[in-house]
Amino acid sequence: MDVQVCLEVGPKITGAFLPAYPGCWVFGRDQEAALGKAKEAAVAWYSWVGLHGEKVKPPSTIKMDPIEVMHVTYNPAKAGKPEPLFWAETHAASVRDVDRTLRLMRYSRSDLLGFCSSLDPHLLRWKPRSEPRSVASTLKHIAIAEWWYVTRLNIDLPKDFPNDVFELLKHTRQLAERSLGRLTEEQRTSVFQPKNDPSPSSNLWTARKVLRRFVDHERLHTGYIERITGSRQNNIKA
Repeated sequence: MDVQVCLEVGPKITGAFLPAYPGCWVFGRDQEAALGKAKEAAVAWYSWVGLHGEKVKPPSTIKMDPIEVMHVTYNPAKAGKPEPLFWAETHAASVRDVDRTLRLMRYSRSDLLGFCSSLDPHLLRWKPRSEPRSVASTLKHIAIAEWWYVTRLNIDLPKDFPNDVFELLKHTRQLAERSLGRLTEEQRTSVFQPKNDPSPSSNLWTARKVLRRFVDHERLHTGYIERITGSRQNNIKA
């Protein structure tokens, strides 16, 4: 089975995402490494949705098919990087695409809360010296990003955010689900230049681009939280 993959090739890091597999966003030191991780992510994706009750059968073989390769001058893995629009994300998003994304968003949020809700408050605030964020600041980043993604489609949302990070996650997710569920045909088919918080580069967005970011972004940062807390707990045991 050929799986389409888009590559964002930087000087030292390559990012890869799978348009048909939201939640598979990986990085490698070069194109070969990124493609290898993307293949692993595709295999794991079937197990992931299966754990959430979907009856899916993974293909016996998976082969990566790079349909787009974009060469950039920045680090694709760095926070705050430009967000280029790939051709694969210019196709109109259907109502079915929206419903599927909302379903996958529920899976990813269940995973995130299931892992984080029982963490010790001290661990929530802890930040490794070599890492960019604590668990709590990562959760806040996930929440605010969801609010921000919706505004990329020139949808106005209130900016009154709760202080508690778990209430914040709930608040922005409710705004996101409501907004995505109400997307018009024009919003699902158009290319937008956001009027608020415009990026100095790569300031083009589509509904399909936004939909992918919701699942990719939360899954990516859930993995980050699992990694840094696992490292912390292992150090304590040692």
